[in-house]
Order: sequence, then C-alpha cells, then structure tokens
Amino acid sequence: MTGARPMADQRSAMGALRAAAEAQLRQTASATHPPVQQNSALMHELQVHQLELEMQNELLRNALDALESARDRYVDLFEFAPLAYLTVSPDGKITEANLAAASILGISRKTLAKQHIERFVAPVDLARWRRHEGAARKEPGAPLPEFGLLLRRFDGAQFPARLHCMATGRPGSPATMRIALFDNTAQSAAEAEMQRLANYDPLTQLPNRRLFQDRLAQTVAASRRNGMYGAILFLDLDNFKALNDTLGHDAGDLLLIEVSNRLRSSLREGDTVARIGGDEFVMILDGLGVNEPDAAALAGQIGDKLIARIARPVAVEKTEYECTTSIGVRLFGPQDNATDLLKQADFALYQAKAAGRNQVRLFEPPP
Repeated sequence: MTGARPMADQRSAMGALRAAAEAQLRQTASATHPPVQQNSALMHELQVHQLELEMQNELLRNALDALESARDRYVDLFEFAPLAYLTVSPDGKITEANLAAASILGISRKTLAKQHIERFVAPVDLARWRRHEGAARKEPGAPLPEFGLLLRRFDGAQFPARLHCMATGRPGSPATMRIALFDNTAQSAAEAEMQRLANYDPLTQLPNRRLFQDRLAQTVAASRRNGMYGAILFLDLDNFKALNDTLGHDAGDLLLIEVSNRLRSSLREGDTVARIGGDEFVMILDGLGVNEPDAAALAGQIGDKLIARIARPVAVEKTEYECTTSIGVRLFGPQDNATDLLKQADFALYQAKAAGRNQVRLFEPPP
C-alpha cells in the first residue's frame, strides 16, 4: 500500500491507468498472442488503487461521522446550556438564540429570532451597551471583559445581567457578535441583602451604628458648608430591663419594634434615626437654623414630643405597657466635628437619667 494521497493525485493516477488500460486492450484485441504479463501487472495496479480508494472512502466516512457527532454535541451544548447564548448579525439582529436566552428574555425562540438586540437593553444602559458593542466589533476574536448591564424582558420588566461578548469575522469586514448572558437578579438581591444586613438593624429595620456614623459625618460636613446647626438625640428606654425580665425577650422585641415605628414616623425630611444597640436609639436632626439658642430650643422641643409619643401605651403580651424615655441632646454647628458628638450626647443622656429620667437634657461641658 502506498498510503493515502490527496484526492487530486488519486484522480490523476486513475485517469492515467484508465488510458493505459484502454490502450492495452486495443493492442490486445489486435495481437495474435495477448501480453498476459502486462495485463496481470495492470490488473494488480488497478486493484491496489481500488483498495486505496475504498480505504480513503472509509476514512472520509469516519471523518464525516466524527463531524456530525461534534455538531450534535455542539447543538446539545448550545440548546440546553443553562447560560443564555445569542448570535447577533452586523446590523444588530438576533440570528441565533438558545432555550435559556428565550426563557430569560421572556419570549419564544421563533419570535426572538430577527429581533434587534437593543430591544432587550434597558434605555438607561443603551449608551453603555453601544460602547461595549463598538469596542467588541473593532477587535474581532478578542473577548471583552465581563460587564454588567440592565436588560429588559419582552414584557418590559427590567433585570440586572452579566454579559460576555466577542465579535467574530475578518478584520475590516462586518463582524458577528456572540453573547453569553447571565441573569444576575438573584446575585444582586443577595448582595443587596448583605448590604442591608451590614447597615440595618435586623429587628427594627432602622440604620445600625455603622450607617449612623456615616450619616452623622455627612450631616456634620453639611453643617460646615451651610452654617446651620444640627443635633444628636440619644434615647434610652427607661426600665427596659425590667420589662425583659418580667415578660420575656419577645415582649421586649415587640416594644422595640413599636418604639422604632413611632420614631420613624416622627422624622422630618433629612433626619435619621438609628438603633445602636439594646434599647438605645439615636436621632440626627439636620437644618435647625443658624442661630444657636433657637436651634437648641427646637432640638429640645423635638425631644419633648418624642417622649410624649413613646409614652403612649403599647399592647405587650395582652397588657397595656407605658414606656418612658430619657434623652440626651448634643447640639453641633459648623465648628464641630463628628468624633466626640455621640459620647457627649451619651453624657447628656446620663444627666437626664440622673435627674429622674423621662426628660430631655442638653449637653453642657463639665465645669
């Protein structure tokens, strides 16, 4: 066996053999004694080439089977992959989409085909999409780094997504876009929940100490800019431990939730209330005016209203519980910084409790 040769060489060799065979047959027909030795050699050569062709045909069939198997695997991977895949023509029309893409975009595959890709991009992110698409089409074969985009389903509902994009085609010619997209709704919700847990008290849903410190720094910075006074009100529920000890922690939690709701409903626009631990709450008052005595008086009035609101009976464990509150106030102005304000408000709270509780005390530096 001489081995497999290119098909062009095979055809050339067969043509030469055929011509030689025809010439030999013509010569044999006119001869008295046929050249048996030459005929045998020719027949052997023809048989060799026949065997070569059969083997080459078998190789081609095997290669075709392998290609069909690879195609089937690709189709299965494309069709049933959990990740959404899209192919987009140079003019922005969707030409291919798998089942996951149709499901995520809320549309049948038949309807999805020939839709323009921008039909599924939220208007707020359309300019960003065009920048990414343009960058990908300029460099065919170079995948873009993963990026986030707000997409919209066929019914208009928007959802966050993560996209991988790559353009394919020859440089200088219109490129086809291949897009893999992932619905990021669950991950975004999980991240938002983690952010909420990091900044909010899980029982009362009020800002926690961390978020309070951030809001306080912002309010103090605003006071420096606008020259207006603000205040911190440090609230502590009187005799809360006794409630926990007699009625249990569930009753204490119910009271904390009710107090939180009352404080939240008392907020002015721009103010903040936070729970920083146990039965301790802090409120940031913003924009109390540019006159210090007037600002102090207003902060005191707000504190008195909070005491009255919290003192209204609360239904706890089938009983009407009346809760009193002590409040320490620390006024701050353009000259102050946020570092010691909470400690000083806490000191004023201590003074309110020492004076008999259920009252408001403005911070005064020790003599």
